[in-house]
Amino acid sequence: MKKVFLSIALVTGIFATANIQATNSTVEQPITEVTFNDDGFVDVKFDELNEKVQDAVRAVAEDYDLNALQYNAEKEITKVVCTKKDDQSQRIFYFDVEGKEIVMEEQKVTQQQEEQPSPESLYISRVEAV
Repeated sequence: MKKVFLSIALVTGIFATANIQATNSTVEQPITEVTFNDDGFVDVKFDELNEKVQDAVRAVAEDYDLNALQYNAEKEITKVVCTKKDDQSQRIFYFDVEGKEIVMEEQKVTQQQEEQPSPESLYISRVEAV
């Protein structure tokens, strides 16, 4: 009789171990999705900007190093990406056709990540099922 119980316990243990290993091998990695909003800005040369915007960019260049100049023809807005000379912080300036600074919301990068079940929760759910 002891051999029967021992055999049943051994078979159950092997079955549970096989299920756990199969579950761990099929667990997928979390999916990370990075979405960039298309803001319509394209690179532009300094000489292609009108005089008022050039003056505004020159004023910014006194305290900042220019990283990028971009223009949105639809909105008629110039985007200037800069790094402050003092503390190396980055800032983005937006100028209208008149060279006046305007305030716009920054384009945000969204990341979505699926939650991955922990191995412990998978083990508990498999043991309860058996």
